[in-house]
Amino acid sequence: MKRVAVTISFSFSIRYLIRTGILEKMKAFCEPVVCIFWHQADLIDELKSKNFEVFLIPAYTSTSSYKTIRSKIDYWFRFTQLKSATGKTEPRYLEKFKPAQKVMINRLREWYNWPLMQLPFYVSGLFKKEIKLLRTDTNFSEMCQLVAQLNIDAVFTVTPFHRQEDSFLRAASFSGKKMITSILSFDNIVKRGWIPVVYDNYMVWNNQMCSQLKRIYKKVPAQNIHVVGAAQFDFYKKTEYLLERKEWLKFVGLPENTAKKIILFAGGPVSLFPQEYQFLIDIREAMENGKISQDTLVLFRCHPMDNIEQWKQKIGHCNNIFFDSSWSGTTKPGEANITDSDIKKLCSTLYYTDVHINTASTMAVDGCAFNKPQIAPFYDNLYPAKRGHLSTMYFQEYYRPIIETKALLNPRSKEEFISNVNTSLENPGLFTIKCNEVLEAVITYTDGRSAERVLQQLHKEIDT
Repeated sequence: MKRVAVTISFSFSIRYLIRTGILEKMKAFCEPVVCIFWHQADLIDELKSKNFEVFLIPAYTSTSSYKTIRSKIDYWFRFTQLKSATGKTEPRYLEKFKPAQKVMINRLREWYNWPLMQLPFYVSGLFKKEIKLLRTDTNFSEMCQLVAQLNIDAVFTVTPFHRQEDSFLRAASFSGKKMITSILSFDNIVKRGWIPVVYDNYMVWNNQMCSQLKRIYKKVPAQNIHVVGAAQFDFYKKTEYLLERKEWLKFVGLPENTAKKIILFAGGPVSLFPQEYQFLIDIREAMENGKISQDTLVLFRCHPMDNIEQWKQKIGHCNNIFFDSSWSGTTKPGEANITDSDIKKLCSTLYYTDVHINTASTMAVDGCAFNKPQIAPFYDNLYPAKRGHLSTMYFQEYYRPIIETKALLNPRSKEEFISNVNTSLENPGLFTIKCNEVLEAVITYTDGRSAERVLQQLHKEIDT
């Protein structure tokens, strides 16, 4: 059987590749060779106990000269290749959190680089220099030797945009290996930057992602792109991933015998939403003032890339607000072993809570899979600037299909927000009738069999 390197450089890759059963089922038609990019001892031991070959891949290294040339290519990619009407939405939104001097410096760089990026000879020169520096100023040569030692026929990655994997994936491609990718999330194509390798098979969640690939990467043949859905959503169709209610309550630190309704507040990454804590404060104050019933609890779920202690400090004590951490690495937030227990906690949290709140997050799609009201605040009393307003983040290209379903409640003031919370708790059925439209717009398939479609594509491509 052919040997296929399967790369893991991010905790969410573990959920997608291992916990769905994809990696284990690959054994039926190939020999998976697991290539992990950080030392996750418990995961490595687990995989070896199941007779997988596991290799720890050396860290990606590059010089400042190479980083400079890649930053210029990334600029070229963002402002000339994406061709998205909302491509500048997030950068402009984030400017309000930065010092004015830094914003001005970034603008000057844009004004300087923009005319250069319109010159074909300048752009071709960038790519020629990038290839030269790739060979001399990164550990590309070391990776070429490693690829040869692994004796692989193909590579399967779900994170083709990760810089950690860059030199390894480039080495495999330069060595003539078959390259296969299944894009991890629905925003990755337009938000994660230039993908340097042209793949033989691309698997995506939906037709929008398919169109994005065709638009941005002209060298990709249309027949190489396949809509398979989102494998990580398969968990939500399996009752074995739901804990008993009392067990779940204890797991997340809620009173074990409570019959109160529960609001799930799923926090976003602080790098994007440093002002998000205002919404939890608004809920706390509404509870203290009797504007939200005392028969209600709030469970705050911290984003895996965030620090829960920051939230506790900003929110302060409230008898009805409880804090729950999600998986997070001990060295880097994105380097954690997501276990079946973690997934069961997430599924149960989505299932047993009554109303979900998040800010321009994928969690709105997860919540719709459990048919729960979704509240996504549009207002921002901490940073109310018209330019770069919070509400613009919901209208980015990848997120717009969700907004267009009108399945989310989007309060434009604190008063409307609290009203939305109360009406959703009282009459949830009024606000869930379009949940399935969100799922069809984003993950395409709702049958819980997307992992099977990924395996079918893998089997077909590897045997070709």
